[in-house]
Amino acid sequence: MFVKYRGVALIILLLFCACDNDFFPKGLYDYQVERLLSNDSSKVWLQRVNAENCQDLVRLFVELISEPNNDSLDISEITFSANCTPDTSIIGRADASSFDESLLFTDSLNFANGDFWIISRITSESLEITSPIGKSSYLSEF
Repeated sequence: MFVKYRGVALIILLLFCACDNDFFPKGLYDYQVERLLSNDSSKVWLQRVNAENCQDLVRLFVELISEPNNDSLDISEITFSANCTPDTSIIGRADASSFDESLLFTDSLNFANGDFWIISRITSESLEITSPIGKSSYLSEF
């Protein structure tokens, strides 16, 4: 009888694992997320859009700011005007959120002005964030 229900239990377990939508991946520390975002110094992320011209391109420039007790990130957005001239807007300084004692990354970047972005996916090559503007996907620009 146990053998009969073991298969059902295995299927239920697999369904629970397949329904996990959190992928930043789990178990990262806050400083590891900051370094993934900045490539240990600075990094440019290209927004994934169907770009018909340069005006459709959006890039994030992320720079790691090393401080004695807490590293942080300076984040800027680079857009392009009608004549394809780059225009840089400073978004602000941010810290990766974490639980105080463990320093495990929770899910967001907290900006000094009180804004925040939710990070739903991050690897060295791709980034998915939800900001007040909406959800955006980026690819690393090497």
